[in-house]
Amino acid sequence: MTETACSTCHFVYSKEQPLCPPVAEALRKMATIAPTKSLSNYSTTRLRAIQREHCGTGRCRRCGFVYTPSVRLCPTSRRIALELETRFKAPISEIKAGKGLCSGKGTAWTVTGNESAPWRQAVAACAQCPLLAQCATELERRLSSGEKISDQILAGRLFSTQGAEIDIEGFDKYADRRGVKTKGRNSRARRRAAGCTATAPMPAASDQLTLFGSAAA
Repeated sequence: MTETACSTCHFVYSKEQPLCPPVAEALRKMATIAPTKSLSNYSTTRLRAIQREHCGTGRCRRCGFVYTPSVRLCPTSRRIALELETRFKAPISEIKAGKGLCSGKGTAWTVTGNESAPWRQAVAACAQCPLLAQCATELERRLSSGEKISDQILAGRLFSTQGAEIDIEGFDKYADRRGVKTKGRNSRARRRAAGCTATAPMPAASDQLTLFGSAAA
């Protein structure tokens, strides 16, 4: 760059177009094909800090993505927004035609862990979704055909690991049961590890090979 124009194509920069077209296109392709790192391991506070870095006027000051009238967020910022929505740490974005509030955020409607608050939030989101009636009809069809729904929240209804429906009044008790099972599995794993360490046979000294010349025979 030389002051206000590209030294190669002589494109004149402005606040609305701070990059020449070839560079803008190259950055756009790089943002699209670059390997995406999972954001699930980042804390909510860290994600919001990263999101604040990915902003700017005309283009993202962090990754160089050039904004358009219809795209005002860079790919990283959009991914972070989606992750925050999945955690119910940001308002659920408006749905697109023919898609529900859970579209692209399916992990939020998967029953995991032993905390009931995320399940309640997912059920509440279902209640506000314009496609709730359609989803409920499809769910009834699947259940009628004998399909087992496990560890999912569909049409505002929670199904356990065994496929039993848990009403919202029983969420806390079900969360407690899941917590007990998790603690039990962890305790058994620790006992097995300790047992393996304690009972592992040690080879006799006479059978061992002397690997170092200075080692005692």
